[in-house]
This record gives sequence, C-alpha cells and structure tokens, in this order.
Amino acid sequence: MKNNIKFGSTIIPYTVFKTSRRKTSQIIVDKDNVVVRIPSSKTSNEIKYLVQGKARWIFEKQEQFKKQKSSIVKPTFSLDSTVPYLGKNCVLKIKLDQKKNSVKFQNSNLIIGLTGKRLIKKEIQQIYEGWLMSKATSYLVHRTSKLGTKTGLKPSKIIIKRLKGRWGSAFNGVITLNSNLMKCPKDIIDYIIIHELCHLKIKDHSYKFWNFLRKYYPKYQEKIKELEILTRIIL
Repeated sequence: MKNNIKFGSTIIPYTVFKTSRRKTSQIIVDKDNVVVRIPSSKTSNEIKYLVQGKARWIFEKQEQFKKQKSSIVKPTFSLDSTVPYLGKNCVLKIKLDQKKNSVKFQNSNLIIGLTGKRLIKKEIQQIYEGWLMSKATSYLVHRTSKLGTKTGLKPSKIIIKRLKGRWGSAFNGVITLNSNLMKCPKDIIDYIIIHELCHLKIKDHSYKFWNFLRKYYPKYQEKIKELEILTRIIL
C-alpha cells in the first residue's frame, strides 16, 4: 500500500506492509524509499498519524543519505573496474579464451578466467558471486563460531545464503548470514554477526535488545550509520 506525507514543500512517498506477525511498528528509511512495517490491526488513520509524526525525522534522514558516500564502489563488471571484497575495491582482471572458468585473488586483483572469447558481464557477475559464496562459507562460519565462543552466545547452526534485503537473521537458535557480507569491511561483518548472536537471546529490537548488544559492541550506533550506506550499494 503506497501513500504520501508532506513535510514543508516536500512530498515523501512511503509504502506500508501489514503483517499479523508484528507487534510493534517500524519505519525503515533510505535515500529513495520509506517502508513502514506495521501490525495488521492498525487502521489507515493510525498509520498516517504515525508516519506524519515522524515526517521531520524521515526528511532529515533522507537528506543525510544524500550527503553520505561510501568508499565501496558498486560493481559494473566491466574490464578493469572494481569489485568489493572485505571492504576494499579490488581491480577486476579478465582473461578470455581460457581452458576453463577460474577465479584467482592476487595482490588486490580479482582475476577471472573465461572460456569464451568475449566479455559477458552476467557471466562475470555469476562467477564472482559464486567465488564470494565459497569465501563466505568458510570465513563467516569461522568468525561466527569464534565470536559465539567469545560472547557465550552460541548458535545451534550457521547457514550462509545469498539473501535479498537483509544481512542476516536468527531464529530458533539458527543464524543465517548473507554471503554479500564478504563485500563489507571486517568490522561491519563482526557487528552483523554479534547483532544476530544477540537475537538468540532477545528476538525483537526493543531497548532491552540494544542495551544487551551494547555489552558486546559498545559502538554499534557507528556501524548502523555505515550499514545504511552499504545497504544501498550492496543489497
């Protein structure tokens, strides 16, 4: 359900998602979109009143996004462009007419070998994402196990997937992490892992959760700001 609110002379569109599983309302803001996730019991007037009351905050948040920049460049998968890996922009090198498709990471260069005689961006992207998944499977599982031991918050199982729209989740003792995390700096990866580990104890994002998270990651608010930028580029 799409609606608009007005702040000064600015019209701000927002999208409402109702669900019976939610008990609290949540407003998610980025540079171009405002998403309101709300319990299905809320009326249209209640939703409009809630969002209008946050109009200044939404406007200022979107203005901040417009001014923010990330060191990570969104990949184009063209020759000698860059692809992100652990927070760094690695130069993409392509070798055509090879005996088999291959990937090699060397001196901050990602070297992809293709059997074809011409550069196909979709194929390069698929090979890169596959390589990223293989790295994520070992790195993220190892890091989660290590941080789980350090915090005493140990998951029963760790799953690595390429997720859309979220960095990770925790449910019934199982932590699922997005393979795209391998594009982020290591400190961001650690924050997401600890965030999900804390959800093993507290499921929602109440003040109790953030106080609990602060015990293990005191500067979590700094990472949230960085993630807001990275989310637009990576997810």
